[in-house]
Amino acid sequence: MQNAVKFEQQLVKSDPMRRPVVILKKYLLILAVIPLLTTYIFSLAAFRFGIPGFRVDKTQHGLHISKVLNGNNQIQSGDLIVAVNGMSYARVLGSCLISRMRQSSIVSVTVLRNQKEFSFKPTFKPLSLSVYLAIVWPHLLLIFLFLILGAIALFWAAPGQPAGLFFFMLCWFATTIATTLPSHFGLLQPQIISMSFIGITISNWFAFGALAHFICRFPKERDLCRTRPFMAPIFYLAPPFIALGCALFTGGWTAAFFSSLQRFRNLCIPVIITGSFIKHMIDLRHLRSPFAINQVKLSLAAYWLTFAPYLTLYLLPNLIFDQPLISFRIVLLAATILPAAYLIALLRYRLLGVDALISRTISYFIVTLLLAVMYGVLVARIKRYFWGHQIFSEEFFLIFLLIIAFGVSPMINRTQRLVDRYFFRFRPDNSILLFDFSNKLAATLRFSELITLITHELPKQLQITGSALLLLEEKYSRFYPEHLRIGSTPWTESQLIQAFNNGEQGVFCNEESADAQFNLELSQLRRAGYVLALPLKGSNQLTGVLLLGSWKDGRLFRGHDIRMLTTFANQAAVALTNSLHYKSLVKNKSQLEALFAKVVQTEKMAALGEISATLAHEIKNPLGIIRSSAQYLADKERPTDITQEILHYIVDEVDGLNMVIANILGLAKFKNPILNPIDLEEYVAKLCRQWQSSDDHNSQVKLHWTVARRLPFLYADSQQIRQVLLNLIRNSEDAMVHGGTITLTVERDNEFVMLRLEDDGPGIAREHAGELFTKFFTTKNDGLGLGLSVCEQIIAAHQGAISIHNRPTCGVEARIRLPFHPLATQGQENINEGRIDECKDTDT
Repeated sequence: MQNAVKFEQQLVKSDPMRRPVVILKKYLLILAVIPLLTTYIFSLAAFRFGIPGFRVDKTQHGLHISKVLNGNNQIQSGDLIVAVNGMSYARVLGSCLISRMRQSSIVSVTVLRNQKEFSFKPTFKPLSLSVYLAIVWPHLLLIFLFLILGAIALFWAAPGQPAGLFFFMLCWFATTIATTLPSHFGLLQPQIISMSFIGITISNWFAFGALAHFICRFPKERDLCRTRPFMAPIFYLAPPFIALGCALFTGGWTAAFFSSLQRFRNLCIPVIITGSFIKHMIDLRHLRSPFAINQVKLSLAAYWLTFAPYLTLYLLPNLIFDQPLISFRIVLLAATILPAAYLIALLRYRLLGVDALISRTISYFIVTLLLAVMYGVLVARIKRYFWGHQIFSEEFFLIFLLIIAFGVSPMINRTQRLVDRYFFRFRPDNSILLFDFSNKLAATLRFSELITLITHELPKQLQITGSALLLLEEKYSRFYPEHLRIGSTPWTESQLIQAFNNGEQGVFCNEESADAQFNLELSQLRRAGYVLALPLKGSNQLTGVLLLGSWKDGRLFRGHDIRMLTTFANQAAVALTNSLHYKSLVKNKSQLEALFAKVVQTEKMAALGEISATLAHEIKNPLGIIRSSAQYLADKERPTDITQEILHYIVDEVDGLNMVIANILGLAKFKNPILNPIDLEEYVAKLCRQWQSSDDHNSQVKLHWTVARRLPFLYADSQQIRQVLLNLIRNSEDAMVHGGTITLTVERDNEFVMLRLEDDGPGIAREHAGELFTKFFTTKNDGLGLGLSVCEQIIAAHQGAISIHNRPTCGVEARIRLPFHPLATQGQENINEGRIDECKDTDT
C-alpha cells in the first residue's frame, strides 16, 4: 500500500491532472470508517446489555429465532418474537424515530409459537471476550475482506477502470454486514433493533445502488453512464423512493409503515441483480475486446455462485414464507465471491483464463451438489436410524461438504473433463505442442525453412487461422510470407513497435486505444486476419513481431495461452537470430575463403621469391666451382691424380645442389600423414640404433634413449616422425663438434606422449631464440634453414606441439607432445592396418 501511495505521489508531480484523482481516493478511504464505527457501536452495546443466548433474524412480522445457543430462556428455534416491552414489532423497528421511550432494560417479550402467544422476561448474560469473538469473527473477517478488496482495487486497478466506485460499493456492503451484528448477538433493546433496521435499510440502498452504478460502468468499453449521466442518480434514488412510497401506501405514517418498509426495501434487490445479470449478457454480444469479454464472463460466473443461494434460499423464502432456509452467515460467505471476481477482473483481466476458471467452478458446484444429496439421503438417514432423529447441525453440514469437496479431487477432475467436453472445446495438450515445436525450432538453421515452419506449420499445430512474421532490420521492415502486405507506412516507426520497445508483452488487435495512430495500426492487422501480436526479442533487442490469428474453434485467448505463445515467440526469436547469424556466417565464410585464397597466393609468390633468391645464392657458388673445374680440365691434359681430384669436386658440388633441391621439394610437396599404430619402445630403439650405425653419425657424440614401459600405441606417420627425430638429433650433433651426450626420453602425459631430446652443447644464442622455426633461417654455413620448419609442419599435422629452448645449465632441450589418438583416428579412416580393438595393455 505504501508503494502504491508513493507511486501516486510521483504521478501527481509528473502529471498535475492526476491530483484530483488522488484527492478523491483519500476522501474515499474515509468511507472505511463507517463499517468500522458501526461494528464498534453494536459491539459496545452487546458488552453493555449482555446476550440472551439465541440468535434472531428480522422478518416482516417479528424477530425469528434462528438458533438457540443455550437454555437460559424459554425460547426455541423457530419461535417468533412479536413484541418487546409491550411494543409491537413494527413499533420497535421505528422506535428511534417515533418513540420517546429511552428504557434500555427488557421487561418482557411476547413470543408466537404454534399460533399461540406467551410472554416472559428474558435473562441476559454478560458477554465474555471469547464468546464475543466466536460470534463476531465471521463478520469482522468479511468486513475487513471487503475493505481490503476495495483498497486493492482503488490503488492497483488499471487506469480507466471504475475502481473508486468499486471501493464505495464494498464499503457500504461492509456496513450492511456490520448492521446485522445485533441480530447475531440477540440484542432485544428496541433502540438497538431500530438502529440496526435503519442502518441495514440505508446501507442496502447505497450498496445495491452502487452495485447498479458499477455494473453500468463495467467494463469500461460498455460504460452506459458515459453518455447517460442521468442514470447514476436513478440508481441511488429509485430504490428508496419505491420502498418508501409502497410502505406509505400500505401502512401510512403509522407503526405499520416500518414493517412494510422491512418488506418493500428488499423488493428492489432482485430487480437490480437480475438487471445486472441481463446487462452483462448483453455486453457479451457487443464487446469486441477479448479482455473485456473475459471480465464479463468471470462476473457472470460469480453471479451464479453469489446470488443463487441468496435469492433462492434466503430472500425468496423470507418474502414468501417469512422464514429463510439458510442463515445469513451462509449468505455472507457466498457474497464474497462476486467482489473477489470483480477485483480479479479489474486487476488481471488481461491474462485471465476465464473458461478454465468457469469450468473448474462448475465442476466444484456439481460435485458439491452431489455430495449434498448424498449427505441428505445417506448420512442423515443413517444417523436417524443409529443416533436418533436429530439431524446434524448446520456447522457440521458445512464441514462435511468442505472435507468431502477437497477430498475427492479425482471426482472433480473427471467432472471437469466432462464439462470441458460438452461446454468448452479446448485444444490438445499445449505442453506436448511446445515440446515438439521447440525441437523443430532448435533443429532448423536455414532461414527459409524456419520461415516456413513458423508461418505454415505453426498454425496447423496450434489450430489457429494463420500466423505471420514482421522482421525489423535497422530502418526497414519486411513481412513473411513474402506476399503479405499490411499498411503503407514503415512499421519500424509504428506505435506497435514503440509499445513493444517500452516493455509491452503482447497486444490484442481487438483492443481500443486512446492513440488514433495505434488504433489505425491495430485495425490494419485486424483486417488482415490477425488478433494477437507478440514481440520477438533476441539478445534483449526487438527483432520483429509474431502475428497470430484467432483459434479455429472461435474461443478467446486465455492467460495460459498467452504464456505458451509467449514461450513460442521467445524460442522463435532465438531461432531467427541464430538463423540470421548462420546466414551471415555462411556469407562471411565465402568472403573469407576468397580472401584466404588471395592471401595464400600472395604468400606463395612471396615464398617463391624468397626461394628464388635462396636458390640463386645457393646454386651460384657450386655452379661457379663446377664451371671453373670443367674449364681447367678442358684447357689441356692434366695428370690423372689432379683430374680425379677435380672430378671429385664436381661430384660433391652436384650432390650439394641435389640436396638443396630435395629440401625445397620436401617443403613444397608436404603430404598429410598416414596414421598407423606405432610401438614406441621398439620404434625409438630401432631408430636410434640405425642412426648410430649410419655414416652421418658423429662417433664422438653419445646417444642414450629411455622409453617408459606399457605405453599405448601412438597413431602417427612413422616416416614423418622419423624425419623429425633424425633432424633434431643431427642438429644437436652438428652443434657438438667436439663430442657430447644426447638423451632421448619418451614418457606418458595423460592422453599424450612426451618426447624430450636433450644435449649438452653450446645452446641457442639469445638473439636467435625466436627465429628457430622461421623458413630459410639457419646458422649453418651449408644449410637452407628448412629443417625445423618442416618438423613444425609435421608435428602440427599430427595435432601436436614442438618447442626448443635452452636448458638451465647448458645445452638445448627439444620437446614434442603428440596425442596417442589424433582426431583423424576418431572414425579409423586413415589407419591402413584396419581396426585394432586392443593395441596394447595400458596403465589406465
